[in-house]
This record gives sequence, structure tokens and C-alpha cells, in this order.
Amino acid sequence: MIIVFCGVPGSGKSTIAELLTKELKKEGRVKVFVSDKVKSRVYEKALNFLEKNLGKTDFILLDATFYKRKWRDQVFKKTGRENVLLIYLKCSLKTCLKRNKERKPQIPEKAVHIIFHQMEEPENPDILINTEKINSKEAVGVILKKLK
Repeated sequence: MIIVFCGVPGSGKSTIAELLTKELKKEGRVKVFVSDKVKSRVYEKALNFLEKNLGKTDFILLDATFYKRKWRDQVFKKTGRENVLLIYLKCSLKTCLKRNKERKPQIPEKAVHIIFHQMEEPENPDILINTEKINSKEAVGVILKKLK
């Protein structure tokens, strides 16, 4: 199963992906791509990571903003839409900016604004989570329930 996290920086993707990874490791093998650890060509590297790990593990998590539809579509093209769980994490710009100030490494505030305003929201995400309304542990519970 490929799990794609989509959302603006500060929406909770990395926090939830990290907690979910711990739970999924109890069920099988997990590989995780984290965009924060990549300096450039994020989506090219994410797709290469996906290709390299397809069929070699039980779960592949892609933790990046995926704020452009074309990047999500590239994942679907490589794997088939039915093999992907698309999780859209959503919250206000104010919350994203506040959380960004608390994270390490911080993303430039201007970049958060740009991504927020250029976000091409997924039309039919498998899961939509408002991270201002439920906490990270509850979000993981929602995801695990959908996976079962």
C-alpha cells in the first residue's frame, strides 16, 4: 500500500506520518520518504524512491506537500490509483505559520504562503483530516481504520 500525505507545510504531515510509521511497523515492512530531508528536485526523488521500493515492502509512505495535482497524478500513474491511499491534511494558514515557527527545520514563511495559496486541493482524497479539529493520534486512528 502506498500512502501519500498531501498538505501545506505545518498541516501535520510529518508528525502524523511518523506516528503512523510506528503503528504500521507492527503490521509489516515500511519505507518512508520525507521531503524535509531532501534539498532539491523533491518530487523527482520521491518518485524514484517509490519506484525503487515498489513490491519490496508492505507500506510506502510519501511525506511531501504534493500541492500540485500533477505530482499526485504521477504517483497514481506509476502505481495505479487503487494502490494509493491519498491523505489530505488541512488547516488554516494561521495554524500552518504558527506550527512552522515551532518546527525544525523551519520553512521560509514566504514559502508557506506560496504553497498555501497555490494548493491544488485533491478532489477526492481517500481521507480528509482537519488537523485543527483532531490531534495527531486521532488522525492516525482514522487512517488505520481506513486501512483495515
